Amino acid sequence: MPSSESFPSDNVVELSLAPDLSALSVLARAVEDFGAARALPEDLQGRLNLVLDELVTNSVSYGLPEVAEPELRLRLAVDRDAVVAQLEDNGPAFNPFEEAPEPDLSLDLSDRPVGGLGVFLAKQLADSSSYEHVGGRNRITVRHLIGGKSDGD
Repeated sequence: MPSSESFPSDNVVELSLAPDLSALSVLARAVEDFGAARALPEDLQGRLNLVLDELVTNSVSYGLPEVAEPELRLRLAVDRDAVVAQLEDNGPAFNPFEEAPEPDLSLDLSDRPVGGLGVFLAKQLADSSSYEHVGGRNRITVRHLIGGKSDGD
């Protein structure tokens, strides 16, 4: 998985995920193993898993079903004071941070239309998030600060 960022190789894990919802259990295990091996705070691991679970679910549910040979890759890295996760797929170009509908949080849950709430939650839980379309692939990058405000509260 090409990246514009460079990390020491012992701080990086890369894996291919099945382009279906079975990827979620592999994802959860990968985040847990990655976090445990690097003594990352459990709160950070939980937020990271929740964000990636939402993003993977969106890819496999909406972006990859029409792709003849779907690919889904995850890269986890520690970069000084943060965990950086990059999720790539070869689905149609789609920036969830700009194109997903904004949820109307003033409505009762039963009155809200489907869509947008998971991406909204992912943006709230990550310390930063970005999207780029590179080489025909969607690349979402989320960063979670280690020892940041959200980890100890």
